Amino acid sequence: MGVCGEPRPWSPAAKVRGLGAGAGPAAEGGPAPGQGHRPGTEGRGGAATARRAGRGGDRRGRGAPRSPSRAPRPSALAIRGAGLAGRGGGPAAAASPRGWSPGRQPAARAVGAPGAAMELWPWLIAALLLLLLLAQLSRSARFYAKIGLYCAFCFTASAMAAVVCLLRHGGRTVENMRIISWFVRSFKYAYGLRFEVKGRETLDEDRPCVIISNHQSILDMMGLMEVLPDRCVQIAKRELLFLGPVGLIMYLGGVLFINRQHSQTAMSVMTDVGERMVREKLKVWIYPEGTRNDNGDLLPFKKGAFYLAIQAQVPIIPVVYSSFSSFYSCKTKLFTSGTIQVEVLDAIPTRGLTVADVPKLLDTCHQAMRTHFLHISKTPQENGAPLGPDAQEAQ
Repeated sequence: MGVCGEPRPWSPAAKVRGLGAGAGPAAEGGPAPGQGHRPGTEGRGGAATARRAGRGGDRRGRGAPRSPSRAPRPSALAIRGAGLAGRGGGPAAAASPRGWSPGRQPAARAVGAPGAAMELWPWLIAALLLLLLLAQLSRSARFYAKIGLYCAFCFTASAMAAVVCLLRHGGRTVENMRIISWFVRSFKYAYGLRFEVKGRETLDEDRPCVIISNHQSILDMMGLMEVLPDRCVQIAKRELLFLGPVGLIMYLGGVLFINRQHSQTAMSVMTDVGERMVREKLKVWIYPEGTRNDNGDLLPFKKGAFYLAIQAQVPIIPVVYSSFSSFYSCKTKLFTSGTIQVEVLDAIPTRGLTVADVPKLLDTCHQAMRTHFLHISKTPQENGAPLGPDAQEAQ
């Protein structure tokens, strides 16, 4: 090193002088070029370098992780804690020599869920067997079980039919009644019911009309769908609109809802129905009794259907269903299989009639339907009314 701090040029002589400590500019730990060799220097420098390397190695040794081959063996307590953690998790899992993973505990708890479900199966099977036993021993249990199944069928079929109607037609239209009818007609196979229909061709005529029929129970829906003609809508009370899937499918099928508590609103709806019926060539199905009746006879008719027929100047077609009392009765809790007779009577014209003729038209239809009802039902009446042969048939 010169006076000014500049390095002296390297020469071969310097290489000869510095052989003891390393030669050339690239010699690591040697003297700078141009400097002479100092005796003892390499010894002191080598020892210091070794001491520094030893201290650095100790530090690296203390901070570096141990190799797996030299890891300490787990104690018996740690092994036992790991076993407990594997079975149920918990604080003992912290004693595992390899560390406890938080993800293991949910898996261990999830294993118990199927076990709990398996414990419930015997109780569910026992409850089902008990219900079946009660259904065999108790007539009331059988009745309510079948009614509950019928309601379940209605809700399930309504939900499925609603999806099909929305996919097929996209909304509310009378054409959806074909889809609804297909679903409901399948109910009769589950209950062993048969329908024998006479005069169906009268309903199939392509003309607007008012169809009236007797109303006995919730099973009337199956009878309605059994003979329902094309482009036919029903008049129903407004409360049915709020029966979940059933109300939805009725709305999609074009059912017309009226509020029976407000007569003015109901009359305005019927007026609109009359105009629409003629314009679109619709058939309208009405239960003139206004409510279900299972007393073995017909109730007095209400006038709404007859006002509608006269207003639109369309014929009235009566449809009579035989009594359900031979296989269905709420009073005696009877619900078995059976056959239902259905008769479609001849159309009763209303051309030229006025509102003043409503009472006469109502009485004519009531007498005709009652005569056929008593004849095809062949059951004695609770109210003492005469049977078919003694009843006077309306012209």
